[in-house]
Amino acid sequence: MFNIISNMNLRWSLTFFLIALTLLSFIGCRQSALQKAIPVTHEDQYHSELPIKMASVDMDQIAGSVKKLFCIVEYDVYHFDESDKMNREKLSQINLKRSNARRTAFNESVHGTATVLQNNRYGMVLLTCAHIVSNPDTVISFYASNSREGIIESIAIKKTQMNFIRDNETNILLRILAIDQKPDVAFLGSDSPSDAADVQAFRYLVGNANALHWGTPVYLMGFPGGHQMLTRAVVGNPNPSTSGDFIVDATFNPGGSGSLILALSENDQLFELVGIAKSASATFSNIIRPEKESHQETYNPNLPYEGDLFVTRVKNINYGVTFATSINTIRDFYIQHRKSLTREGYNLDEFFSLK
Repeated sequence: MFNIISNMNLRWSLTFFLIALTLLSFIGCRQSALQKAIPVTHEDQYHSELPIKMASVDMDQIAGSVKKLFCIVEYDVYHFDESDKMNREKLSQINLKRSNARRTAFNESVHGTATVLQNNRYGMVLLTCAHIVSNPDTVISFYASNSREGIIESIAIKKTQMNFIRDNETNILLRILAIDQKPDVAFLGSDSPSDAADVQAFRYLVGNANALHWGTPVYLMGFPGGHQMLTRAVVGNPNPSTSGDFIVDATFNPGGSGSLILALSENDQLFELVGIAKSASATFSNIIRPEKESHQETYNPNLPYEGDLFVTRVKNINYGVTFATSINTIRDFYIQHRKSLTREGYNLDEFFSLK
């Protein structure tokens, strides 16, 4: 009997020992796994993705060459009654200023981003988007009820247009040197070189947009919402078309058109210009608005509005889908207009690495 009890105790002791050994092994493995999954670091926990050598002086230089571009255009508008049966043929035979047409005027002001590429004794040459400074000379509206007959409701004729940047509280007037709506690119030149003598030009290299890939990090410098800022994005689609242009996931706001798009070269970690932001994906809707906007007159929301109503087309931006004009397209645009630009005193061959 004693031997049986001893053997049973021995078996229980051996069983307990094996269970304890298994638990210790499991705990040891668990601790080892946790130590590997959560490494402890005490330095360099936070760091900038921009190279340290570029974080200060270089960004200041780039910011100094990127300017807020203003465009103010004024139109004279002549209105006709539907009973006048005014068409293009009749319009060509009358003097609008002496006609009985009701006359009004309106102006539009837009802003965007332009970059100084060169500044010499002839003045500045700036790169921007064409749509910022492109305004038609004449805009004709027709009566909807007589659209097939071409009965004119109004004709707006451009009276003045002023393009300018502001530097040190001085407005520097600009003229269009070359422009093309299809690639949405324009070169502007200053009228008075002396006013722009201290404006620094962009001095970094021109890159190759064809070398961009899905997810390539890029940096945008411009004036979205009227505020100069640097923002980071990635290339969302490097080849949406055969033109070489691309799409980035940057948040686009009015004023961002023309913003520089920069990429860091893999070898020397220096910025290269790979394109400019031109537009965002958007939908449009029509809204009814009063004769005067909120900044011109305050309306009582508790009283019915009794004035004239107007239809305004409103753009609803799809944020995060920004279209870019590639530096390759811009280079081709320069080559196309090179002769006229060099006659004006602007030779950008070295900037575009054509020599």
